[in-house]
Amino acid sequence: MGDERGTGTQAGSVLRRAAHQSRLGQLWRRAATAVRSSYLYRWLTAEPDPEVIVIDLRETWTVGPVILLLDAILDRLLPALDDSRVAAAARTGAASTLAAPAVVGGLAVLVAGLALVLVSIAAGTLGTTRLGLAAALTVVGVSATRERRSWAELRETRPVKLLVAALEPPAPPDESEPSAAPTEDTGDPTATDTDDPNPPEQDANTDGQTPAER
Repeated sequence: MGDERGTGTQAGSVLRRAAHQSRLGQLWRRAATAVRSSYLYRWLTAEPDPEVIVIDLRETWTVGPVILLLDAILDRLLPALDDSRVAAAARTGAASTLAAPAVVGGLAVLVAGLALVLVSIAAGTLGTTRLGLAAALTVVGVSATRERRSWAELRETRPVKLLVAALEPPAPPDESEPSAAPTEDTGDPTATDTDDPNPPEQDANTDGQTPAER
């Protein structure tokens, strides 16, 4: 048994040495060194700086006036924009998208497919690949326009629920409930101890008796 284990250990060490000295092993070590020395790897694995300095840009001499100017412009522009036709059209588009999101998405895909065909014909680059892509986009767009359900109804479907569950962040732990501390049974402090061999009543009754009567 000892000889077999020793032979297996030597064979494993020989294989590791051969893999370490091979070209594939050298290429792997160079790639690992390049990744570890890259800026992205060092940025992702860097320790957070405990001394973080927060600067309010409104109080600076360079950016502060620009922020104040933007605030003044937006305070006057937003009320006028809210009553404009652009805002009304945006609200109508948002309502239509929520009422039938599949139809709106299908129309967008259909327009993209038709635009690809027209641009390819105008540029003279219409080939088999672009024609097949445009046909696929057209089929997908026409199929999507047949879905008339609203976003509220689509959210109740199983695929959308699975997608939302996969993309939503986990819920934070509930720290409002205090942890239940273990309680010890201390018993009733007013209860009398029955282990006393001479209770007070018996002591009072035997005080007037002689030793022979006891």
